[in-house]
Amino acid sequence: MKNLFIKLLFSISVTSFILPDIAYGQLADREITPLPIEIPRLLKEKDTVVISFIGDVMQHGKQLKSALIPGADPDSADSYDYSHVFKYIGEQIGNSDITVANMEFPVGVPPYSGYPEFSAPVSIAEEAVRSGIDLFLIANNHLLDKGEKGIRRTIELYDSLGVNYTGAYRDSLEEKSENPKILVINGVKIAFLNFTYGTNGFPVPEPFVVNGMDSIEVKKAIRRGFERGAEIIIALPHWGEEYQLYPNEEQKKWAEMLKREGVRVIIGGHPHVPQTGETEYAEESLPQEKAIKNIVFYSLGNYISNQSEPDYTQLELLVTITLVRDNISGAIGLLPPKYEYLWCFKAGEFEKDYTVVPIDYFKNNPKAHKKVRHGQYGRMVKTYEYVKNLNLYKGLSHE
Repeated sequence: MKNLFIKLLFSISVTSFILPDIAYGQLADREITPLPIEIPRLLKEKDTVVISFIGDVMQHGKQLKSALIPGADPDSADSYDYSHVFKYIGEQIGNSDITVANMEFPVGVPPYSGYPEFSAPVSIAEEAVRSGIDLFLIANNHLLDKGEKGIRRTIELYDSLGVNYTGAYRDSLEEKSENPKILVINGVKIAFLNFTYGTNGFPVPEPFVVNGMDSIEVKKAIRRGFERGAEIIIALPHWGEEYQLYPNEEQKKWAEMLKREGVRVIIGGHPHVPQTGETEYAEESLPQEKAIKNIVFYSLGNYISNQSEPDYTQLELLVTITLVRDNISGAIGLLPPKYEYLWCFKAGEFEKDYTVVPIDYFKNNPKAHKKVRHGQYGRMVKTYEYVKNLNLYKGLSHE
């Protein structure tokens, strides 16, 4: 605004004093055309960033078998077809500025295998990138399932794909430089902090670093984020007890600590089922984008896997967070989060291969349920109704 005032003042001065040779007393008799005033384009009042999060992308043995192209070499990454994995969430990804996924396996180390020691072909990561997944979370309990070779190849291959990833690093220097991961999206500087409770007993091979649930190190990373200009920090912990719909006390204590340190959004993974979500308001009487102080979803559940017990391992969440920056004050606001239920179908249940479908897809396409086989439609509806009636997301907006 100061620059605009100076330009206006200068233009007025030019009009008043830089005139052709006009004798005193003739000014009133002349028609004067003011010089054009250049008014700069004002800044947008607000910038908005839409971020979507999906849960644990898993690769069990039966998923590998289903994705393998008939007659192809199982040790070649090119032998697997993953075109079905993200097929039905293209609209949600397309409506977001960035989409985040937990990639729960090392890649690039054949022979490829499922549980208990995962190893996936890089072709699933390639499909994720093609589908619009922008940020991979790799600090999880299965990253080291193939040891030093696994973490090294994972980092090398993700670098070769040009995809953003966070949670593990080549050495401590890279960790200090890249943790938290800061991305500038629509002009807003956002820090993503990913860490895990453990690595299934496998030690982290030197010189690599995997972010752990060490409160001192996590606090250091949060401070680095703010020192480097992050306007908001999003924590992405891999934590909690498997198959539990409610967070444990440790998760709650960590969430409170993260919020005290300045983290505004917490999106968790690992339990393989959806857990509760909550929104903390600073003052509900404030305008919508200024009222919300913090958002927490303790677990989104699986995105895709071969798990089916309990039933809600096949039910998961896609969560969308919208950030709004006031370009006058610089303040970052949060709109009420939205969540959408998804269902993971195994091979042959909806399509030939494993796929994930929003439950609302069946509401919007009444005949689609006829494609569902092996009694899975009734099971999906029963599980969805059961979890929905638990009211895990009281006061939050269901898409």
